[in-house]
Amino acid sequence: MAEHMRRLAWPLVAFLASPAFALVSRADPLTLDEALREAHSANARLPVAALDVETAREALREARAERWLKVALEADFTVAPPSGYDTALSDGGIERLQLVGRQPLSDGGARRAGIARAEARSQAAAARYRIAERELEVEVRSQFAECLEVQEEIAARREGLDRLRRYDTWLRSRQAAGQGVAADVLRTNVRVASEEAELVEAERHLETARSTLNDLMGRDPGAPSEIAALPAPEPAALAADATWPGAAEVAEAEAGTRAAAAELQVAQAESRPQLSASADFGFWGSGTTQLTPPELKAADPDAGFWDRLRRDAGYSVGLNLAWPLWDHGARRARVAQAALGLRQAQGQETLQRRRARLLWQQARSARASAYRQIEVLSRAMPEARDSYLEAESRYRGGAASFLDVLEAHTAALDASVRLAEAVLRYRVAQALELRWGTP
Repeated sequence: MAEHMRRLAWPLVAFLASPAFALVSRADPLTLDEALREAHSANARLPVAALDVETAREALREARAERWLKVALEADFTVAPPSGYDTALSDGGIERLQLVGRQPLSDGGARRAGIARAEARSQAAAARYRIAERELEVEVRSQFAECLEVQEEIAARREGLDRLRRYDTWLRSRQAAGQGVAADVLRTNVRVASEEAELVEAERHLETARSTLNDLMGRDPGAPSEIAALPAPEPAALAADATWPGAAEVAEAEAGTRAAAAELQVAQAESRPQLSASADFGFWGSGTTQLTPPELKAADPDAGFWDRLRRDAGYSVGLNLAWPLWDHGARRARVAQAALGLRQAQGQETLQRRRARLLWQQARSARASAYRQIEVLSRAMPEARDSYLEAESRYRGGAASFLDVLEAHTAALDASVRLAEAVLRYRVAQALELRWGTP
C-alpha cells in the first residue's frame, strides 16, 4: 500500500515543481477596476452607510402609513364590587372588547408634509451613501497609485544603487592599482549607505500602501498582491466654460433644504383644525361582578349570559375635531424655529455647492499642472542619465571631479523619483476630480 501511494505521489510532486504549475498558480496582477469592485463589496465602511439608507426608507414607509386607516383590537375589563366605588360611577365594573378603526380626514397638511420630510431625509441618506462611496473610491485610487509610485521609486533607487556599486568597484580597482582615490572610495561608500537607507524606507512605504489597499478591499492587510500598471497620463485640458457635473454633498444639502421646508409646513399645520373619523363594533357593557346583571334579570327573569352578550353587542361612529386656539405663543415659536432651520439649510446648501465646485476646479488644475510636470521630467530623464554617463566618462579621463559625478548621479535619480511623484499627483488629482465632479 505504501509503495502504491509513493508511486501516485511522485507525479504530483513533479507537477507541483514544474514551471507549468507555477504559471497556473500565479495570480494575475490586481487591476484598478478589480480593486474598486472588491472595496465596494467587501469593505467595512459602506455597510454602515447602507444601514442609514435602510433606516430612512423605513421612516418613509412609516410616514406614508400615517395617512391611512388604522384598525386595532381594544379591550378593557374592570371589576368594581359593591363595597367599592359608587355604582352610579363605576357601573359595577366595565367590560369592553371592540374592533376600532380610525381614519384622519384633515390635519392641515401635517401628514403630507411629514411624507415630504421623510422623502427628503431618505434622499439625504442616499446622498451620504454616495459620499461614502466617493471617499472610498478616492482612497482606493490614491493607494493604488501610491503603490505604483513607490514601485517606480524603488526601481529607480535600485538602478541608482547598481550604478554606484559598479562605480565603487571601479574606484576600488584603481585604489588597488596604487592611485590616490581613497577619499573618493569613502565618499562613494557613504553615498551607497545613504541610498540603501532610502531604499529601505521606500520598501517600508510600499508595504504600508499595499496593506492599506488590502484593508480597503477587505483583504488581510499582510496578503501579498501584485499591482497592474495604469494607462499613461493623458493631457487635461482646462476649458473655462466646462460644466460642473455636481457632487453628492450638494445633493445631500438640497435634500436637507427640502426636509427643513417640510419641517416648517409641519409646524404651521399645528395651528389648523384637525379632523378624524372613528368607527367601532364589539362588546361594551357594565356589571362585571355577576354573569347576568340585576337590571337584565329584572327585565327578564330567564335571562342568561348569552342575553347579556346580545345586550352588550353594538357599534358606534364618531367624528373628532381639534382646533388649537391659544397656547401662549408655543406654536408660533415652533414655526419660527422651523423657519430659522430652513434658512440655515439654504445657507448650508449654498456653502456646499461653492465648496464642492471649488474643490473640483482645484483638482482639475492640479491634474493639468501635474501633467505638465510629467512632460518636463519625461524629457529631462534621458538628459540626466546622459549627463551622469558624461560626467563619469570625464572623471575616468581626468577631466572632471568626483563631486561632478555624484551631482550628476543625484540629478538623474531625483529626476526619476520626481517623475514618479508627479505621476502620483496626477492620479490623486484625477481621483479628486472624479470625487467632486460625480453627483
